[in-house]
Amino acid sequence: MKYLSILTTFICALQVNAFASNDCSNVDVRDSLPADVKTFMSTPSDQGDIGWCYGYTAADIISQALGTPVSALHLSAYYSSQVTVLGKIGRGVVNKTTTPEGGMVGVAVRKMYDLGYACKEQDVPSQGTKEVYLSSRTKVHNGMAFLINRMKDLRAGKCVDLCEKSFNQLAEGFFPGTSPDTIRKYLLSNKNVSLEDVVFFFLDNSCRYKATPIPNSLKYETWSKKTHPFESINSQIDWLLNRRKLISLEYDASEITDVGGIFGAGHASTIVGRKKIGNSCYYMVRNSWGKSCDYRKDIICLPEQGAYLVHASKMKDMAKKLIWIY
Repeated sequence: MKYLSILTTFICALQVNAFASNDCSNVDVRDSLPADVKTFMSTPSDQGDIGWCYGYTAADIISQALGTPVSALHLSAYYSSQVTVLGKIGRGVVNKTTTPEGGMVGVAVRKMYDLGYACKEQDVPSQGTKEVYLSSRTKVHNGMAFLINRMKDLRAGKCVDLCEKSFNQLAEGFFPGTSPDTIRKYLLSNKNVSLEDVVFFFLDNSCRYKATPIPNSLKYETWSKKTHPFESINSQIDWLLNRRKLISLEYDASEITDVGGIFGAGHASTIVGRKKIGNSCYYMVRNSWGKSCDYRKDIICLPEQGAYLVHASKMKDMAKKLIWIY
C-alpha cells in the first residue's frame, strides 16, 4: 500500500508537469511592471567586454522586487570586490584572464542583500560599451575590462599617449561626476587597493546617497536540474511566468551562439515571457549583448529589445538553473 501511494504520487506529479508544459498562453511579465521598470526591461542592455552577465540578470530580478531599475554595473562591481583571493585565483584559471569577471546569479543577489542597498540605473547607467575617440577620425568601442587594463598600465607606469586618451574617456563615461585625475591619483596613492575595490569605490561614491534600500524581507529561490532531476524545468518556468515573475536563467552560451569556446561559455539571461508562434511555443529571453543578433539559426532575434525567442524544446535542453525573488 505504501509503495502504491508513492507510485500514485509520482504519476500525479508527472501529469501535473505534462499539463503545465502544454500551457502556451502569451505572457509578458514586463506588462505587469511599473512603467520605468518596463521601459528598462524592454531596452537593450549591454555588458560590454566584461563577463558580468550574472550581474545584469541579477539586477533585472532585483529591479522587479524593488519596483525601480537598479544598476547592473554597480551590482557587478560590488560582487567582484567581494571575491576572495582563492576565488580570484580559481576564476582566473577558468576564465583564462586577469580581468575580474564571472560569477553566479544567486550569490550576486545574496551579496546585494548583505550590502543593504542598490544604486539606481539612472545614477549609474549599465551600458557597458563606451565610445572612445583616439583622434578626430578614429573612434573605437571599449568597456569596463579595457578600463581596468588601462588602470593596471597606469599603476605600472606604462600608460602613455593612446592609453591616456582611452583612460580619460572611459573614466568619464563609467564614473560620472569624478574627474579622471582624481581616479588616477587614487590609483597611484593606494597601490595596495585592488582594482576591483577601486572600481566599486568610485561607482558607489557616485550613487550611494541616492540608493534604494533592500529590505530584509526579500528572499530568493533557485531551481536546477541537479536538484529536480525528475521534473520538467519548462513547467517550473511556466509556473513562474503565470505568476508574473522575472526569472534569471543560467545556461551555456554555446546553446545560442558559436561565440564562447570551451571556456567562458557559462552565461546568464532573464526570461521575461512566453509566446505562441504558429503551433509552437517560445520563451522570450532578455540578454545583455545590446542589439547583437549573433545567434544560431534556430534563435529568433529581437534586436530592438536586446532579447531573443527560443523554442520550448530547446529551452528544456539548455536551461540549467533558475533564480527568482519572492
